[in-house]
Amino acid sequence: MASSSHPLADEKYVSFTTFKRNGDPVPVAVWFAELPDGSFGFTTGGDSWKVKRLRNNPKVLVQASNVRGVVKPGAPVFEGIATAIAGEDPAYMQVEKAVARKYGFMFKMVQLSGWVQSKFRPHGAADAAILVTLATH
Repeated sequence: MASSSHPLADEKYVSFTTFKRNGDPVPVAVWFAELPDGSFGFTTGGDSWKVKRLRNNPKVLVQASNVRGVVKPGAPVFEGIATAIAGEDPAYMQVEKAVARKYGFMFKMVQLSGWVQSKFRPHGAADAAILVTLATH
C-alpha cells in the first residue's frame, strides 16, 4: 500500500481500545485501513462487543500492535472517535473495499470463514464497519 502521512496507515494490525460503561479499557487487535478522506475503518460483526461499547462511548485509543494486540514498543497512542455503521449503509462498502485492497487474499479468506460460520448461527447480526476519526496532534 502506498505510504500515507499518517503513521498508522501502513500498520498491518492495531490495538483498538474501546471503553466499558465503567470506564475500563478493552483493547483488541484489528486490521485498520485508511480511507480516502484520511479517516480509518475496519469491518466486524454487527453484534460484536466493540460495536455495543461504541454505542455508549465513541472514544477510542489506537496504537500499532502485532496480531495478538501487543502494542509495539514506543508506539504512540492516537485518540479518536469511532462510529459503527450497518452493512446496509453505503459507507460500509467504502470501508470493506479499503480493507480488501490493503489485505487482499487474507481478507477474502476471512470473508469466506465468516460466511461459513454464518450458516451455523441462527440469527446473527449483520456485518458492521467501524469508522474512526483520529485526533490530529
